[in-house]
Amino acid sequence: MEKVEDIKESQPAAGRRDVDVDQLNLSKKKLTRLPDLSRFHFLRELWLNNNKISELSGRSLNCCLTELYLQNNNIPSISGALKHLTCLRVLLLHNNRLRGLEDTTKELRRMQQLHTATFFLNPISHEAEYRLHVIHRLPSIQVLDGEGEISGTRVGKPPAARSICPTVACVTPPGVESAERRRSFQMFNRERHRVLQSVAFGRRAAG
Repeated sequence: MEKVEDIKESQPAAGRRDVDVDQLNLSKKKLTRLPDLSRFHFLRELWLNNNKISELSGRSLNCCLTELYLQNNNIPSISGALKHLTCLRVLLLHNNRLRGLEDTTKELRRMQQLHTATFFLNPISHEAEYRLHVIHRLPSIQVLDGEGEISGTRVGKPPAARSICPTVACVTPPGVESAERRRSFQMFNRERHRVLQSVAFGRRAAG
């Protein structure tokens, strides 16, 4: 498999076949929309960051993608464009124009392997209880807008997420901690939380 720096390099004249391409770098190409990438059947990692993309089309993206870099664009919404990417593990979307936190997380809820995501520098990151909402809706997330911590065990940045802010000066926010998971559970599952608390109290009383 090969990493290609431009779509033109993947053409047969360049001695490459589409099926040989598993990494494609289209960053800083002044793109305003996604090109049709459906012919790359084995594409796993795709860089589209630092463009001027303002519209996404799911038909252009291979469902086998595991890493997708869309940071530093002009994307206002991902609704209807990414939900078929159920193999995604890494998704960087910071510094766009994303609005609608509920719609954004709904689009990603089938991605049960998604462990690293960034949404900061978007309007959705300023919505009330933004982090707790994302943690609740996307429970597989281990690294959110920075380094993560699950159940007291430190999770280091995976190689693909080491340059989260390549062109934007930023302070990396804290990661997902077990305390945040508890708070998100309490906030979004209040009735179940009350039941569990009652059961726990009953056990203590019986003891």
